[in-house]
Amino acid sequence: MKRGFVLLLIPCIWTLAGCLPSFQRPAPPLEAKKALLPPVNESLVKERVRHLKELMERKDLTPPETRIFNDLLNTYQSMTHTPSALGEREYYRTTIRRLFQSLSSLEDLYVSQRPPLGKEEASVVRLFSEKTHEVLDAYLSGNYKAVIDKCIDLKDTFGPYALTPEVGLVFALSLAEQGMVKDAIAIGEQIANRLQTRPDLMALRSHLVKWHLDLGDKDGAVRNYEKLTDLLDEKRMAAQGLAAVIGQRGAAKEKEGEQKGQPIAPAKPSVSEPVQAAGVPPLEEFLTQIRQLMAERKFELARDLIKKRRHRTISQKELARLEETLKEVDQQEDLFLQQRISELSIQSKSLKEAEALIEKEHYDEALTKLDRTFAEHGENAEVSALRDKAIEGIINRERNKAAKLFLAAKNSPDPVKKERYLRSCLEILKALVDKYPSSPLILKVKDHIQRVTEELEKLG
Repeated sequence: MKRGFVLLLIPCIWTLAGCLPSFQRPAPPLEAKKALLPPVNESLVKERVRHLKELMERKDLTPPETRIFNDLLNTYQSMTHTPSALGEREYYRTTIRRLFQSLSSLEDLYVSQRPPLGKEEASVVRLFSEKTHEVLDAYLSGNYKAVIDKCIDLKDTFGPYALTPEVGLVFALSLAEQGMVKDAIAIGEQIANRLQTRPDLMALRSHLVKWHLDLGDKDGAVRNYEKLTDLLDEKRMAAQGLAAVIGQRGAAKEKEGEQKGQPIAPAKPSVSEPVQAAGVPPLEEFLTQIRQLMAERKFELARDLIKKRRHRTISQKELARLEETLKEVDQQEDLFLQQRISELSIQSKSLKEAEALIEKEHYDEALTKLDRTFAEHGENAEVSALRDKAIEGIINRERNKAAKLFLAAKNSPDPVKKERYLRSCLEILKALVDKYPSSPLILKVKDHIQRVTEELEKLG
């Protein structure tokens, strides 16, 4: 009986168990995640935002620039918000996508606004070539002032080494033509030293003769040989002419000394001749003399003396000292020439200003500027021509004033006024004679003075 009851109770228990809610083990508590730090310091981001806002206030921005700046501003502003733990992945994906778009736009803008690779360098070379040809064309046309101005512009544009030996040659020749002989010597000696180390036209002609012969072209060889002999004849005649000039000036100097009753003394050793026939001076004494030559701006002479001494010594220590001194001479010469060219640039600018004042008929201001230029840089053809032009303007202006007074005197019936007008006219004219006695217009001024004086004598 009990056994049957137990067997009947088991299915009931199973049925009741199925109706009860299922038992779940409690879940462990969620661990607190660490707070995320922004990827970039917030103060730096805010600084970029501020800077971009300032840029976007400019009125000269192009549409592409405005769009790029606006995209960057939105990207920076989004980086000022710290993402939540659940949104971290999406935050970085969005930020990277925005930055990629902004960088791509910046790259496209940069490439579109810069010249294609290589063109900028080619344009610089072309500009240098054009300016060089302008210098040579100006020299061939005899416009020496333009040569000087263009050489200065070439140096200012491309730097001190823009004056190549070929350009420097015409620069020196043009300076001499404009009366700036000291500058012509300073630049010419350095250019001559550079050209001396290079193959010249004679070397090219001699090679052309050989090249034509190698190809069996006898006529071409003869033609270049004739041109080579012409060059040799020109150089020989030039050398003979210079020798004659030196001899004439030497003879004139001796004659002048004899007329003064002074005996012609033998030449004394000078600082320009440190290496004497009687012996070679000590090295330190020689170097002191070389430095004195550098102080006197006689760089070519100093260089020649160093080279002569270098050939006469076998001491390695002395050779090293001489090489160092030779480099120092070259450096000092370069510095001196750069300084002189800079001064020529300043002088050129001052002369242009004076010329503009003359065109505006501000003759007194122009003359003051030209006198200052003369005091600072010395006389040359351009300064002289502009001074003459300014003085001519002043004289003509004052002559016109005197002419008006003379006409007023002629038309005045009052003898007192007539005399006053004539005397004022005479004062103006005499002041011109006293102030500008060497002007070609002074002869006319003196004629006017004579006429005014005669009119005064008529008045008694």
